[in-house]
Amino acid sequence: KGKVIIPAFSVGRTQQIVYVLHELTCAGTLPRVPIFVDSPLSTRASEIYTRNRAILRPDLDATLCNGERPFEMANLTYIRDAEESKKLNDRHEPMVIISASGMAEAGRIRHHLKNNIGDKKNLLLFIGYCAEGTLGSQLSNGNSPVNIFGEPYNVKARVVSLDTYSGHADKNELRQ
Repeated sequence: KGKVIIPAFSVGRTQQIVYVLHELTCAGTLPRVPIFVDSPLSTRASEIYTRNRAILRPDLDATLCNGERPFEMANLTYIRDAEESKKLNDRHEPMVIISASGMAEAGRIRHHLKNNIGDKKNLLLFIGYCAEGTLGSQLSNGNSPVNIFGEPYNVKARVVSLDTYSGHADKNELRQ
């Protein structure tokens, strides 16, 4: 019933999670809620992925559902403009916000955290590594309150960390 806030690295991780959200939506596991990629760099990187999807994964278009490409779903919006980004925090319906940076140290994600971690309906989902001492690490470790922009904020949102998404190649990928 709340927002899912996902701090993500702009290149690779954002596109990976958008693809997974597309698969979950197609499978009926995830309701068709609005998904926002809120980062100019993530948006530019996603455009490159879209233009070069056959190079990245030749069978990517075979995963289409409802005639939608994974990076161009009807419920997916890319946000470049800072004013549009701020408007997300005034909305109260369920949604997914994917924003940089992945460790929550900089970028628009800090504004989304500031405005949303105090609501127990919301979920903060970490999908990547967070170095010790970063805001992402503090949240993942269950710290509360946490300082954002020098102000303390109590964490009431649920915090989940998934370590299944790696930005590093495995043995086979290194050979390729």
